[in-house]
Amino acid sequence: MKAMSFYKPDTALLKAIAKELKAIRQAKKLTFEELSELCGLHEKYLQTIERDARNISISVFVQIAKALHSSPVKLLDKALRAK
Repeated sequence: MKAMSFYKPDTALLKAIAKELKAIRQAKKLTFEELSELCGLHEKYLQTIERDARNISISVFVQIAKALHSSPVKLLDKALRAK
């Protein structure tokens, strides 16, 4: 018997995180190519995150936040308040 999954991503939170990451990247005037080099993730992958088309892991979230010189905790707190 196949196990049923009841997990559904918090789409409001994912949208808020995507919005915060985009705002920080744009404020720092970074292109996707530049951010890609800083965090070691592919440009297209970063674009899907900002478009809220991907449910990212905590480790990827922290990796991007650090590349943006932002506190992952503060960024998540801001996203939680915005959702």
